Amino acid sequence: MKPLKDLAVYDDADFYDQEFAARTHDIPFFLGQAVRAGGPVLEVACGTGRITLPIARVGVDVTGLDIMPSMLARARQRAEGERLPVQWLEQDCRDIRSDRRFALVFSATNAMQHLHDLDSVVAFLTSARNVLRPGGTLILDVFNPDLAKLCRLPESPYHHKSVVDRDGTTLDVRATTRYDAAAQVLRFTLDYLRDGVCVRTKKVSMRCFFPEELLALCRLAGLDVAQRYGDYDHSPFTSASPKQLLFCRSRAANGRTGGPVKGKSRL
Repeated sequence: MKPLKDLAVYDDADFYDQEFAARTHDIPFFLGQAVRAGGPVLEVACGTGRITLPIARVGVDVTGLDIMPSMLARARQRAEGERLPVQWLEQDCRDIRSDRRFALVFSATNAMQHLHDLDSVVAFLTSARNVLRPGGTLILDVFNPDLAKLCRLPESPYHHKSVVDRDGTTLDVRATTRYDAAAQVLRFTLDYLRDGVCVRTKKVSMRCFFPEELLALCRLAGLDVAQRYGDYDHSPFTSASPKQLLFCRSRAANGRTGGPVKGKSRL
């Protein structure tokens, strides 16, 4: 397996919290799934607990896993401040180690796309499958590749978003991208500008998973895809969908060597 890249962007947990403080539109989706599962729930690549903590607040037994000590330290601090009983695991998602078996395991917000090589992807999917209880569900959340965005020229920067810095000032985030078609990796350079002056730069590389490829990878890892959505509103997946949200179950738990989960269509 190849080493994980670009993890330095997660060293500053306080800035990460600030940058994504306004991102809440995906929380109801995962919160609803956690409540339906009833626990225990495992969030893989939980970061500072942006989604983990809302799940804990409604009383669901939840565990957060991340490889970055800085992110987990911030998550623990937040949980302790609210007296929330969350277990935190500092582990590589490609080698999940737990005596517990979970009703729901999920990886949100494109986190899986930090895995660039086949061995890493299959190791993660297999590891997640192995900590599911019989009948448990693994939810994967990645973006649906947009060919127009993949074809952007590196010399054509664009406005990506605006974020509020810790001092209350607004930072404009300018992005340049380059798509490595051979590796299926989209490489971002993000410049954070205050009044036109760059005060911070991040480099992020995201593996692109094309829809049929992702289904095949799940099958390779012993998973059946029971359902697939195109966004957090549970809309059906189409070629124009912004997201790929896959609900997977262990093939062994389904009691057969292949085929869809009973009562669900393979999409």
